[in-house]
Amino acid sequence: MPLKVTIIGGGSSSFVPILIRRLMQSPSLGGCAVTLMDVDEGRLGVMQSLADKLIASEGSALTVDSTSDQRDSLVDADFVIAAISVGGMDAWANDLEIPGRYGVVMHVGDSIGPGGIMRAFRNAPVLADVARNAAEVAPDAWIFNYTNPAPIEALAMRAAAPQVKSYALCSCTGHPSSREWLAEQAGVEPHEIAMPPVVAGINHCASIQQLRLTDGRDAMPLVRERATQPIVKWALETYGVLPYCWSHWTEFFPQMQRLEAPYSGTAQGVAMRYGITTHDMAYEKAREKGLEELAARWTAPDAGPVTLADLPEGDEDEGIEVIEIIEAIVDNGNVTRVVNALNHGAIPNLPDNAIVEVNAQINAYGIRPIQAGPLPDALAAHLNHYFNFQQHVVKAALSGDRKAALHAFLLDPTLQANLDLDQTQSLLDEMLDANRRWLPLFEAGQAAAASATAANTTAR
Repeated sequence: MPLKVTIIGGGSSSFVPILIRRLMQSPSLGGCAVTLMDVDEGRLGVMQSLADKLIASEGSALTVDSTSDQRDSLVDADFVIAAISVGGMDAWANDLEIPGRYGVVMHVGDSIGPGGIMRAFRNAPVLADVARNAAEVAPDAWIFNYTNPAPIEALAMRAAAPQVKSYALCSCTGHPSSREWLAEQAGVEPHEIAMPPVVAGINHCASIQQLRLTDGRDAMPLVRERATQPIVKWALETYGVLPYCWSHWTEFFPQMQRLEAPYSGTAQGVAMRYGITTHDMAYEKAREKGLEELAARWTAPDAGPVTLADLPEGDEDEGIEVIEIIEAIVDNGNVTRVVNALNHGAIPNLPDNAIVEVNAQINAYGIRPIQAGPLPDALAAHLNHYFNFQQHVVKAALSGDRKAALHAFLLDPTLQANLDLDQTQSLLDEMLDANRRWLPLFEAGQAAAASATAANTTAR
């Protein structure tokens, strides 16, 4: 039997072609069976047709089928790759615009802050369901999730099915895996970098703790001398670490989230400090539409052949390392890659049950996080708060409990820095209302509360 790889979010025109190309090019995975799963049958059909054309043009041994039934897609899967966005860009726009009206503007809003919380509320129940289903129909499967917020989704999957081998991955981790990028930071030649560097933190606020040259010298002083980006310089001077996804770091420090000009009615596409521009759904939708139209033209009945060479390179292609990770498990590759996994002492001054971003040794025996040593005390204290916050977000996301949701909002540092208690409650109510069609657990909880209230009133 060929290996089976299931892709949850299999209608994505930005993610699926990358995976299909990598699988077709893989010596050990090129003959596997792929199942695409998506709730959008139209987009799913386009990706199925594109995969069929690529397979025919390249003479590939890969096989691809598709379904909108999540549980069915997981049956007998060896590996599962998940990348979903419940509510899509309309929900993301709400995540930016509604807080913006309260004076809370964040440039991405997919990790923390009110936008990150709502994204977790939408996605975590679905991914928890993936984990529960996999436990029953594919108990030996490895699950790799790219959905944000990565640590919260990982905690939710672990809570739903702790026996399942589930991990979170991030395209940002392509930087510490790249000799070329590291050499550029230190001003040396790539062959002079001792690989891999020591990486530690939590997703979107992780950093390189140690970087050495092959002759044994510490490369961090060289990095400090060359650093010009303000956040990178600040992190090096304050904590002695090198952020490899510095723009995401700014969301973990509310003091850094500042507009260049006063808020003027929109939180999208506006300039913030440090050269950051907030995400703009008009741009994101146009980019996605362009990819979908390209795929539709390729799969039209009168279209010619499509080859791997025709597929455009994406912005995050180099950071998508999941195929290399699967290859290492299948082939006993003994590679080191950065993953998001349960801490279990890898970072001694973060909780053992936290999801941390660290190096891991990957081979036929599995994925084993490598001991990174302690973070600088002040940075560990900062990240410990975020782990406590993440636990409350997971509790609310999986229960649909509005009071638990309020607790998560009250723990969020960005909201603490910007809103009073009444504003925090009002923002939560408005965001839950805007997301109600994507939050069935909260809708069910509210209906149950209303029914209980009515019953109590009648009893009196």
